[in-house]
Amino acid sequence: MDHNKGTFGRGLLKLNKKQELYKVNLCRLEFRSIIGFSNIYDLRYCYDPLDPNGNITVTFDIHKYTLDGYAARVTIQNYYQYRHVEKPGWKLGWTWAKDEVIWSMTGAFAIQRGNCSSFKYEVPHSCKPDPVIVDLMPDAMPQNRSDGCCRGGILASWAIDPSMSYSSFELVVGNLEQNSTEYKPLNLTLLAPGPGYTCGPVTDTSPTVFSVIGGRREEEVFRTWKSTCTYSSYLASKTPVCCVSLSTFYSPTITSCPSCSCGCRVADQFATSCIRQGVIPSNLLDVDLIQCTDHMCPLRIHWHIKKNYITHWRVKLTISNYNYGRNYSNWNVLVQHPGFGQPSASFSFNSTMLPTTGVPEDVALFWGKAFYNTELLQADQYQVGSVTTELLLQKDSSSFTLSNGWALPRRIYFNATDRSMAPPPGDKTPSKVNQESTPNSSISSVLFVIAMQTEALPLVDKFQLAEQSDSLFPEGVPWMRYSGKYKDLNINILCPGKDKKFGVDSVGTVSASLLTYASVQALQPDLIINAGTAGGFKEKGASIGDVYLVSDVAFHDRRIPVPVLDLYGVGSRQAFPTPNLVKELKLKVGKLSTGDSLDMTPQDAALILANNATVKDMEGAAVAYAADLLKVPVIFIKAVTDIVDGNKPTSEEFLQNLAAVVAALDKAVTKVVDFINGKTFSEL
Repeated sequence: MDHNKGTFGRGLLKLNKKQELYKVNLCRLEFRSIIGFSNIYDLRYCYDPLDPNGNITVTFDIHKYTLDGYAARVTIQNYYQYRHVEKPGWKLGWTWAKDEVIWSMTGAFAIQRGNCSSFKYEVPHSCKPDPVIVDLMPDAMPQNRSDGCCRGGILASWAIDPSMSYSSFELVVGNLEQNSTEYKPLNLTLLAPGPGYTCGPVTDTSPTVFSVIGGRREEEVFRTWKSTCTYSSYLASKTPVCCVSLSTFYSPTITSCPSCSCGCRVADQFATSCIRQGVIPSNLLDVDLIQCTDHMCPLRIHWHIKKNYITHWRVKLTISNYNYGRNYSNWNVLVQHPGFGQPSASFSFNSTMLPTTGVPEDVALFWGKAFYNTELLQADQYQVGSVTTELLLQKDSSSFTLSNGWALPRRIYFNATDRSMAPPPGDKTPSKVNQESTPNSSISSVLFVIAMQTEALPLVDKFQLAEQSDSLFPEGVPWMRYSGKYKDLNINILCPGKDKKFGVDSVGTVSASLLTYASVQALQPDLIINAGTAGGFKEKGASIGDVYLVSDVAFHDRRIPVPVLDLYGVGSRQAFPTPNLVKELKLKVGKLSTGDSLDMTPQDAALILANNATVKDMEGAAVAYAADLLKVPVIFIKAVTDIVDGNKPTSEEFLQNLAAVVAALDKAVTKVVDFINGKTFSEL
């Protein structure tokens, strides 16, 4: 916010067309082969379209030579508009090209001295061939300090506080031959504070010029090296920390955070993953404990449309902290919204507009006001910690209307962590939402998508369905359809059938997505149920025969390590929330990860871990993709045939347990269908 005028200001950095095309082309051209079997992009040349100039630049300025080396000033500059470096702060590492040592440092220190046994009389600060450097704390002694140091490794984002967006330290490097040339450090690494950053090679640039004597004299350093580090959420693989809920004055319905948005409660009754409100122990030690909720997120962001004026919307934006042992200092929230192209105002947060590239909506950055709400406090036994503001969003009469804009954001980021927005139901105006009959109408038509006939046939018998040979689908496809009436429900069970060449079930994501799309188009169901077997993870509490109701789905074998495309590849989606169904049938709840292989490679394992999955299958996320395209609610029921992180071979365990687990699946699915019969979506 412009502090004087009370309206959104514009960001300072801009990307010209030449720079933009250059970066995009490098993203395309730096396509490399790794170990001969996987292709990736060189991540340091790619950028975030919401922050096209964003990077952290590390600069080495050699300003003095010594008998066996040099003295240099190292500066870490954060050019990210909204991504800051939090506690416990940055860690900077590199590998020396020769046998260099660090004789001394001010403003920072190496965390290990290393083997200095060859130095008998004067011991260096660090003899490590690959030192790791961290910042000093604010209370450092004066003799250990240098200009721009001692902030505990914390860097503010460029748009919020440029004066606190850098950190510097001094070091004296030696153990080089007298009068020899200096050598650039190699393999720069940056943890800020965790993984996610990729640093380019250290290169020579024009020497830095410093102003001295109050700006009356300029002095040029002898040599300057620079490296640029960029962030990738694909490399960071962060577990979600927040979710977004929506509400409006014109509808009583609240789009709540979906169940298990950031994880599920631990099934083990002796394990503690959360604490109910009002029962905080006096000796609380675990800072990661949060208040028990359906979404299990440490943070929730709520966007509420309060009023509809002739020329403006009035919105209330609230950020709630469910952590019992952790607060958030200098937080920020980034909102992508179609209304920010018009003059807007925030009452209790600072804000500014950010320049973007290739993003249709405008983007605003919000953060707390000094001495008022820069600290998002932790929860206590009576209430959660929260900060809130009201916004006035001016309408664009040509586009920003009830039917085109909704006054709802497109995406929200907390501390640069992306949270996808749950859309309002369809593209309806508020008047239509209030008149919508679907939530008050009983579910009448259910479509089952089941990969294997072995899994489907017990349900065909249970519901007394008949095989259909009609011409709903293109001629020549092997798909099987069974339909009939069970109680008050019209049920269709679809299987992809046998592959014509190999005579086996057509399992996998391609068959599943094609079948789901064609079936929804032909049958127009109220609800899709993807039922089947899956692998389970013992570490997450899964056992053979367990039946899970899935909260979220994602892919684990669509690896596209390019910013934004990495999120598309993972394709995380939420199942339709069914809290009453879970409570009534006492089903386990977990996240599902989908891939086209029965086994699991190390790369798959890393993404499955990032997806926080409990079960693994070969079609769920593909069914979710097609259902999302056609806006049909979908739920997933998965029974565990094999333990993915167990000792037995997956294929052997799968075949051994298939028959017994299919029986358990049949029993659970029948209970689910009986529960759904006669109910509305809101009753699930």
